[in-house]
Amino acid sequence: MQFFQQISKLSVKQLVLATVTVLLVSTVAAQQKPFSLQSSLTTLDDVKAILASPSGAAVLASSPSGVFVSVSDVLAELRRAMPSDRQALLAKPDMVQQLASNLLVRRVLAAEAKRDSVDNEALMAATLALAKDRLLSDARLERAEVQNMPTEAALEAYARDLYQTNLSKFEKPAQTRVRQILLAKCGADTSKKAQDILSQLRSGASFEELAKTHSVDTASAARGGDLGLMVAGKMPKSFDAAVAQLVKPGDLSEPVESESGIHIIRLEERLDKSMQPFAEVREQLMAEVRKAIVTESRGQTSQRISKDFTFDQQALDALAKIATP
Repeated sequence: MQFFQQISKLSVKQLVLATVTVLLVSTVAAQQKPFSLQSSLTTLDDVKAILASPSGAAVLASSPSGVFVSVSDVLAELRRAMPSDRQALLAKPDMVQQLASNLLVRRVLAAEAKRDSVDNEALMAATLALAKDRLLSDARLERAEVQNMPTEAALEAYARDLYQTNLSKFEKPAQTRVRQILLAKCGADTSKKAQDILSQLRSGASFEELAKTHSVDTASAARGGDLGLMVAGKMPKSFDAAVAQLVKPGDLSEPVESESGIHIIRLEERLDKSMQPFAEVREQLMAEVRKAIVTESRGQTSQRISKDFTFDQQALDALAKIATP
């Protein structure tokens, strides 16, 4: 189980680095004379077309020593990325160039390491073998998961069941949208200023313009005092109490004091408590279902394989003694 847990916890970066490490040592000696890339890399479809053609090994970058990086190498580096992310990167030649450059630096260093027989050192050889095992086992798991993954219709049915059994999770609380003009507390002068601004508002002055001119809450002032949608309890109690008294959009509060200063509030809209429809959370829930199926599948595979394992306790104890200072 631990082995598969380790696999599932590997980051994209770690897996990509492991892939490249194995490729560096195993392919340097087998490289052939490079040839120029004739087509431009703009989309993932372009890359697929190149790989399916005789130019499948098209070279993107090479070094004076004859080491090079091909289209296949770039796709291997990106194999763990989401298709949309992969296509976005491939559509930018400068990013592809930087990626190819990074791969080529690693490949040149790997060639030098092989020249110096670093790959024959016991610890490095074991590390490379483990990296290869890790990649192949992960590929095996992925293939099995793809083959055993339920249909989209079945996944949606599971997602609907998850939605129905967790309805409280998808409740939207009542929300209120207001605007405010916040004045810094400066004794009687601030109270007088607040009443003067309130009089202007009641006479038809623009709340948005007065907020931009007078409010010390610079973030909301730039938006004409708009605080956006809020749930009760996020603002001071005196503020919430004043908002609760406002009935219809356009209603103005009396000046309200809080630790922040003196607020003048205008109601914009109220949204009642509601439920997120399944359509809004469908993709999220289906992703959760897929993840749960993969996790369960990997756990079952681990148990199936490891249930008959045997361990040499004497060897384990001996290793522990060696490792103990």
